[in-house]
Amino acid sequence: MNKAVFHLVLCAGLLVVGCARDISSSSYNARTVGAASSTYPCTVVSQRKIMVEEGEYLEDNKTGGIMGAIAGGVLGNAMGGGRGRVVTTAAGALAGAAAGAYAEKKLKSQEGIEYIVKMESGDMKTIVQGTDVILVPGQAAYLVIDHRGRSRLIAR
Repeated sequence: MNKAVFHLVLCAGLLVVGCARDISSSSYNARTVGAASSTYPCTVVSQRKIMVEEGEYLEDNKTGGIMGAIAGGVLGNAMGGGRGRVVTTAAGALAGAAAGAYAEKKLKSQEGIEYIVKMESGDMKTIVQGTDVILVPGQAAYLVIDHRGRSRLIAR
């Protein structure tokens, strides 16, 4: 039974990793192909590394919580005996749920960069994107905004 739970948790973990959003500046959604985007010249004023998190709160990470609760409940059930088995099963499920939700949160977090740019009009904009392309303060760039509102910075 423990092998089955291990495989179930492993599969859930792989599904969770697949749920992380791709924030790369060079990744495009198929729906944007062929659609016109607006492009504005700008200059990078500052940049800093940040963390992008999909599920800010542990309760936002239900898949990990459910898988952790199942695994923790099975392990707790294997440890207890008699009436104590109910207590160890419940404690294992609660601890597993918290650990699973935390693990999912960590798996869905990724590094990004927050850029502040100055538009030619003098307006300032803030854009967050992945770390695949690094722009530096003072660098000329283009702010590209697609028809769905997603923005990205690319070097000029």
